[in-house]
Amino acid sequence: MKINRVMTFQQRFAEIMLLVIWLSIHGCTKVESDKPPATLPIAGQPGAAALTKIEEQNLVSVEEITALVERMAATKKYRQQLKPLPESAYQPAAELLNELRQRTALSYSVETLIARSPEKTKGYVKAGLVLFPVERYALYRHLKTLADINLSSLDSWASQTDLYIPQATTAPSASHPEKDIAVVPLIESANITVFNQNENVKAAVEYRETKDDPCWHSARHLSWEPVQGVLTGPIVFLNANTAYDLKITLTDANQATQVIESRFTTRPDKPPIDPNKIYQLSEIYAGGTLNLEELNIEGNEDGWAKIVGDPTIVIEAEEGSKNAIYIGDNSYVYFENITVRGGRTHAIYAEHAHHIWINQCDIAKWGRHPNIIKNGKAYELPDAQPINYDSALYFKRSGVITIENCHVHDPNPFANDWSDGHPNGANAFLAYANHPDPAFKGQIILRNNVFTGTAEHRFNDVIEGRKNAESLGGFVRDSAIYNNTLAYANDDAIEIDGGQHNVLVYNNDISHTYSGISAAPARIGPSFIFNNYIHDLGDQRGKQWAAIKVGGLITKPLGQVNLFHNLITIARNGITASRFQEDDTFWIHSQNNVIVTEKNANKVGFNVYDPKQFSGNQYINDYLYNLKMGGPKVEGDITLPYRFGNKLNQNDAMQIFESKNASVTLPKCNKYEVDNFTQLSDDKAEFVYGIIPVTDNTRSQ
Repeated sequence: MKINRVMTFQQRFAEIMLLVIWLSIHGCTKVESDKPPATLPIAGQPGAAALTKIEEQNLVSVEEITALVERMAATKKYRQQLKPLPESAYQPAAELLNELRQRTALSYSVETLIARSPEKTKGYVKAGLVLFPVERYALYRHLKTLADINLSSLDSWASQTDLYIPQATTAPSASHPEKDIAVVPLIESANITVFNQNENVKAAVEYRETKDDPCWHSARHLSWEPVQGVLTGPIVFLNANTAYDLKITLTDANQATQVIESRFTTRPDKPPIDPNKIYQLSEIYAGGTLNLEELNIEGNEDGWAKIVGDPTIVIEAEEGSKNAIYIGDNSYVYFENITVRGGRTHAIYAEHAHHIWINQCDIAKWGRHPNIIKNGKAYELPDAQPINYDSALYFKRSGVITIENCHVHDPNPFANDWSDGHPNGANAFLAYANHPDPAFKGQIILRNNVFTGTAEHRFNDVIEGRKNAESLGGFVRDSAIYNNTLAYANDDAIEIDGGQHNVLVYNNDISHTYSGISAAPARIGPSFIFNNYIHDLGDQRGKQWAAIKVGGLITKPLGQVNLFHNLITIARNGITASRFQEDDTFWIHSQNNVIVTEKNANKVGFNVYDPKQFSGNQYINDYLYNLKMGGPKVEGDITLPYRFGNKLNQNDAMQIFESKNASVTLPKCNKYEVDNFTQLSDDKAEFVYGIIPVTDNTRSQ
């Protein structure tokens, strides 16, 4: 069903009734929750636009098409996208576009041109990668198979076009390398990756506790991840420190099957402690910065060092000291019950560290003082840049970090709102998990925390990503942000922009921010945003933009964002296209979300705002309602509308909006259940939307 405009309630109601009749015939038989496109289309890419212009302007010669490429590269719309294409490649680009007019596939066209004019190989390669960014990774992998391509040169050319050369961020486990599978367990989830497959292979996943569980449970099937060329995805709601059996059934296009069996153990709730490296804070701290490098405090994989706080002792930086706690690159350190104040830039800081765990902390009064206010922004010194990125917790290029049961509040600097330009100010947590060692990249766990500003004194972002336009920026990979309360920021509550490979965001209570969760751009996916409660948005002016912010698929490809069972009750927009480098295209799978918006105006009140309508997007069984319109407000291509059309009414929607409950239940339809993600009410008759109480019973489903 195509929706290219805002529909009236009557029109929408009529379409829903027709679909309800159809569904009543076909029932609620279980189907796949995700159906990625067999091949990614070229629509929306610079090359597709050029092909359209060629036909419209009846350009026939390579010289004419070369001039077109040159003109496009000078326009605001395409300048950034075509910047990696040097002028020397304009003519090879024109030859490629001319070849593509014959409706041949991109990979075949590039290969044909290289065979015809090998001296222009560099130009053809760069042209293909730049003009068709959504297809660049498939093209790159195809070019690697050609005998006449120098692989070192290919990687060099690809890097120059901002293509990410996949690293071993995950790799086959040492215990079973022959199975081409990697498992990255976290505490309450595990991420599965299968190598050496293709996008036409389906991967069904089953799991069970190794001990005392004879029944296999279905997990969501693995997704094709086009950047690294792998099948991947998570199993969620697991128990800590528990062994699980894993079974993956691979089915190819010819219906041939292969079964992979393995076993993994989730991480424990607490790390192993070396009894000879337990340090009482009262014995090691005498004031000022607690410097772990100077104290030589660190452990190893078998036994971590432990620092035990004292309720009577506050770790407080001296005036002008950059940090209250300096970890440096020390690793395998566990903090418990610490109170931290101060730090001119960051309260707790590490660089190139790994395996750091902080449990029960109270952090406040960090960051530079806003001594000067110019044009609404805070400055420490007259000739300095605005205060920005000052964070309570910053682990620069560090990974395998756990922060839990912490209260972060009251930074020194405040953040400006958007009326004075992009907000600058403090953060609770700044993510930059690109550790130099691939084994330690990502793997950030933020759980059970309260990170809040105040109505008058706000964060920039509560959780912000550094280098978040890069494939290895932000959280990078295999991370989980869950069970947190996040509030009062003049920009986003959570940024997972950049590397989002199996980054999980769930069960968070988000309010009083300009936007809820930003996933723009998604350089590497898939990411999973589920069971969050996003409500009462608004910066210090009361202005807001979006609950879920996505965009940048063309300018910074190529990751998919998945949304399941979120409860969103806001005044302005739900799932919302947002420009990143002038591009608001995104790739999303949205299923079983409740999105109720209140207002209705230009770019206000959309349940879904998806003007570019990338063909890979899917919206399935989402409860979408705008209170002002009295029906859904959608710009996009809705795959399957909400199953129970009789629930799409003013009374039910208003009750959801006004209840202020962190979760709601609505009738279930087995057809739309997302294996392992979907949670049911106690009577098993309804789906749960929003925050769920996590119990052992929940995890075992």
